[in-house]
Amino acid sequence: MKSKIVKITGIAAAAALLAGGVTACTSGTAGNSSDSAAANAVTTLDFWGWVPGLEDLVTEWNTNNPDIQVTFHRMTGDDGTKVEAAVDAGAGPDIVQVSTHDLPSYIISGRVQDITAYVSDTESNFTPSSWASVTFNDAVYGVPQGVGPAATMYREDILAKYDIAVPTTWDEYLEAARKLHAANPKLYIANLSSSEIGQWMQEVQQAEGSWYGIDGDAWTVGVNDSASQQVAQRWQTLLDEHLVTTEQMWTPAYWSLVNKGTIATITYAAWFPVSLETNAPDTTGLWRVASMPKNTGSTYAGDSGGAADVVLKGAKNPEAAAKFISWLNGSDDTQEALITVGGLFPSTNSGLASSSLVQPVDFFGGHSINEVFVDAANNTPSTWVDGPNYNIAKTAVTDEFAKVIEGTETFAQALDNAQEATVSDLEAQGLSVSSSGE
Repeated sequence: MKSKIVKITGIAAAAALLAGGVTACTSGTAGNSSDSAAANAVTTLDFWGWVPGLEDLVTEWNTNNPDIQVTFHRMTGDDGTKVEAAVDAGAGPDIVQVSTHDLPSYIISGRVQDITAYVSDTESNFTPSSWASVTFNDAVYGVPQGVGPAATMYREDILAKYDIAVPTTWDEYLEAARKLHAANPKLYIANLSSSEIGQWMQEVQQAEGSWYGIDGDAWTVGVNDSASQQVAQRWQTLLDEHLVTTEQMWTPAYWSLVNKGTIATITYAAWFPVSLETNAPDTTGLWRVASMPKNTGSTYAGDSGGAADVVLKGAKNPEAAAKFISWLNGSDDTQEALITVGGLFPSTNSGLASSSLVQPVDFFGGHSINEVFVDAANNTPSTWVDGPNYNIAKTAVTDEFAKVIEGTETFAQALDNAQEATVSDLEAQGLSVSSSGE
């Protein structure tokens, strides 16, 4: 199936609305900048987020900025859905943390403000790929708050036992998978979980692909683009040759494979090593981290996605809100807390250079594993674009991949089916779709 172009009947209108000053006709909440607060020359902002330790950073900000006072609400459960409903009712907070995958739907629905004028001078401190995740049609709708660069965690003892070099390319990875399984049929190079979409997306991004793109006044949709087909061919081979296990990630069965040493490598984001250490403590000292294998002729790594802080449409002082989130996520003074307390992998150049990020980790043999993830963050292409129905696309892909695991279709067929489902959903939303001619 050909890639599609979706006419942006929503995003252009939303951008025009936001640029025209939607706040002038939108009521705020008690937490927003009220008339009485304005009279006292104090702006109050209501901020919702989920990163650990934000309370202390908000307190620090309030102490040093008496004219802009922030109250913080820790998000749990279905708070994300509540925010959307509250904003639509004119009663949302001023600032909220969102997944960058969800940002386009916020833009199209008019729930978020264009803050380009207030944050453009901070762009140089952020990685190109993280800044691209908050930029649409040259307008900036948020400040990045953490990224998910990928690397390969591997069992050094297993590869050494069977005289297998750590693969540096995906071609070498496939050969390593064959050699390992031939030497011991009970061992596999990796686990392939049909539901873990982040592992798929990081390889598509590494190959400079994207599910969506923006072309003038149109969305392009490429769930089955050439980069995705390249990744599909790789994993189809691994699956067909029975070189991977297929348990659902995060289940007891999956962690049993990890603890028994059945799988030799795990390629995933910078936040995964903590989960590995927590769930496989008996393997302490056996793991190492290397750059994820590269595509032929490329030095790129991948990323599974990050988060951003955005200024919602009800905020009456977007400049103050932008000033706060620029400080929170971009200041040199906040990076250590975001890393050590918040557990974030920073999206700023200063954060990536922080000594707090590259401490030795006993679980990984005393190695400073984040040096590998820093390199990945600095070598992630800025080609990935999220679209207005990302969650629909994600569900379509994982549903189809489950059929691949069952053996009822191929990865290539799954991608075509997911592409069709994604386009059909956009059409159902009233967006016009036309062939790109590719």
